[in-house]
Amino acid sequence: MPILASLRAAFPAAKIDWLVQDDFEAAVQGHPAVERVVAFPRRAWKRWWMPGVLSQVHRFRGTLRAAHYDLVVDAQGLLRSGLFMRFTGAARRVGWTDAKEWSWLAANERHARRGGPDATEVMLALLEDAGIPPVRDPRMHVQASAMQAWRDRRGAMGIGDRYVALAPTSRWSSKRWPAARWRALAERLVARGETVLMLGAPSEREQVRACMPRNGAIDLCGALPLGEWFAALAGAEAVVANDSAAVHAAAALGRPLVGIYGATDPAAVGPYRRAESVVAPPGVAPSDPHAYRDARMVQRMELIPVDAVERRLDVELLRGPRW
Repeated sequence: MPILASLRAAFPAAKIDWLVQDDFEAAVQGHPAVERVVAFPRRAWKRWWMPGVLSQVHRFRGTLRAAHYDLVVDAQGLLRSGLFMRFTGAARRVGWTDAKEWSWLAANERHARRGGPDATEVMLALLEDAGIPPVRDPRMHVQASAMQAWRDRRGAMGIGDRYVALAPTSRWSSKRWPAARWRALAERLVARGETVLMLGAPSEREQVRACMPRNGAIDLCGALPLGEWFAALAGAEAVVANDSAAVHAAAALGRPLVGIYGATDPAAVGPYRRAESVVAPPGVAPSDPHAYRDARMVQRMELIPVDAVERRLDVELLRGPRW
């Protein structure tokens, strides 16, 4: 989002398209600075060498080239993003000198990676080195239709406009706060009179089921289209989540939040400009950025007590939304 804000400020009259995996279109469709979302079906193209898929990729290449982009920025720096950047044929293609998987070959304007450890600051440094002043505006916008759909669903389910959203899932087991502690937190919140929503993707039902308290919380795992999932976060009184998409979305939506970190370094991949919203075990920041791939790292998550998360949540609730 800060990259988008920076491009809009630098080029106020430009048409800006965002190329994104089709699963995540809803994350960017509502932003007023985006002219068009260009989605690619990552899952469908997994077997890119198959004849039918190759023909789809070829047509996609034609779509990108037909747009006649003046500038393309690859802030991901992987083979896939590099290929798409090259497909455009844009006169100016900005990337990193050390981009992975040979994707640096697709860029004709390369800059050394700097600005760490925060991943967003690294991306903004790429823009700055390309002559585009950084604008540190992380705000995310949810489509009006998704917000209305969520209001309708809430009304049908009898959910009021005050609720706490818990997102207890993560793709990596090392990033998951123990299920028993999620249950304990949810039970405490219900006892305090809070309406508690449990959120997750359809593939995460088992994770959420393990975290459900005995009574009182509302299980919405897999029940919401992605746009409504963002809308549910946008309307939450507060959000509590592991290091996952939910914590970053909540930060971009300005919500009170608690990010639970142990296997990853919040200085590098924490919610942008929300360091105070993170709860992590003291003195155990991972030095290896890929340490989360080791399942044994869950031991660090086990060092975080329920009391610490509840105390941080109380502070966030008192402070209220950021915008």
